[in-house]
Amino acid sequence: MPEHFIRHIWQHQRFTATNLQTADGRPVLILSPGKANHDGGPDFKNARIRINHITYCGDVELHRDAASWRSHNHAIDPHYNKVILHVVMAADPSLPPACTVSRRAIPLLVLDPYLDHELRLAWEQLLHGPAPTSGVRLPCASVSGQFPHERMKPLLAYLARERLELKIRRFHERLQQLADERRGIVREPYPRYYGDPAQIPPPHPEFTRRDFANRDLWEQLFYEGIMECLGYAKNRKPFAALSRSMTLARLKRYPLEDTETMMALLFGAAGLLPSSRKLPEKESRVYVRGLRRRWKALHPLFRIPVLHEADWLFFRLRPGNFPTARLAAFCYLLPRLFGEDGFRRMIGFFNGVDCSTGERRKKLHEMFGFEADHFWQRHYHFRGLAGTWGASLGKDRVNEILVNAVIPITLLYARIFRNGTVQDSAKKLLSEIPPSPPNSLTLLLTRDLLHDRLPLRSAFLQQGAVQLYTLYCRKHRCNECEVGICLAPRTSLPPSPGNTCSFLPP
Repeated sequence: MPEHFIRHIWQHQRFTATNLQTADGRPVLILSPGKANHDGGPDFKNARIRINHITYCGDVELHRDAASWRSHNHAIDPHYNKVILHVVMAADPSLPPACTVSRRAIPLLVLDPYLDHELRLAWEQLLHGPAPTSGVRLPCASVSGQFPHERMKPLLAYLARERLELKIRRFHERLQQLADERRGIVREPYPRYYGDPAQIPPPHPEFTRRDFANRDLWEQLFYEGIMECLGYAKNRKPFAALSRSMTLARLKRYPLEDTETMMALLFGAAGLLPSSRKLPEKESRVYVRGLRRRWKALHPLFRIPVLHEADWLFFRLRPGNFPTARLAAFCYLLPRLFGEDGFRRMIGFFNGVDCSTGERRKKLHEMFGFEADHFWQRHYHFRGLAGTWGASLGKDRVNEILVNAVIPITLLYARIFRNGTVQDSAKKLLSEIPPSPPNSLTLLLTRDLLHDRLPLRSAFLQQGAVQLYTLYCRKHRCNECEVGICLAPRTSLPPSPGNTCSFLPP
């Protein structure tokens, strides 16, 4: 039985949930199966399960058999330290119970005796019958080709501007918080807004341009924005947390050109410095030993929260996108971006009226250029050789940093200080940045919505397509989407099947 089938059984509770017992006879009551996790770590997060009259909150891991816990090395992986229940289809009674890194024994639930008859028949039919068709489709996939072609580009442009405004307002909220911190004012935490920019309240009226005139505020905002971009979707939160604990001002106590100190501070605060004794390669052991010595000497000077290795995800990431490789690259960028008044120099690129958009983009790319040392030219992490590329930032990644951090922060700067030249230059640059490489989302939209009639040839249009999916398609708000409203009189849009297992009985 494949594990995705077991995940479906657990998520939809397709078994007899009464009189459940662990393998050692303790009664089990499932209050909440948890939320499915599609990244690294346990299969379900934040479950609530009562075992022997005690309610536990934590994670659930699913396997075909109990032996898979050890064969998958979960016993030494800190990502599985919060697992409260190990669910399997079968188990060898002679095996010892699964344990976490902290040596806590995990209760075992064997599902096989509790599966209902219909589910067994469905599984047998799936096993011996033809493979079911699968794949995510948009609700309007069969009819979206009827949407007037000439209206699609203006729609995506409008949504792209909406998405850009959302980014600007988020950075504005953070800038206000930094200004408050500098003035010693404590407010309620600023919430995180997603989707509709209209949900974000207007700026506090008591702020003036003078409150934002300090260069350090903008450099910290720029620092945080780049760090979040380096984290991608999987590691954005830990990168953001790291940038707020190990701030740029703390790094600037030491020369930014001192790469060893920068790496010791950032890798140490990130919790990503492993024990050198556990590393198989001599070069890595020597390198890590030096960083750990430096971090041990500096750590007492910083009373900041330190992240844990389990906060970072490496699962289903290309090696070049590992957080260790991105953090190493950022250490080399620090003197280029934040030394010698780097933020003001960047704004100057947008303020030059004699500079073409192509020249401006070239100068910005040069700011993100660096050459790693011998170790990071050959490593993505500390646990072995990487090959020929190591820690680096390609053109596509730099373009995404421009789209998601540099341009929104620059437009915010232009808005606050009423600089029309900087604003026009930033908007023009955004319209000419090439799109990111195709991914599953853009391929889905191109196939089901655009039907290859409107190529996403710029990052600007691509941002509009992403906003359309995020705000409408993913939430099934077809009756509010311009495409859905236009097509509603012609056909009734069905709900999207997503990744549901249609072969299972209702």
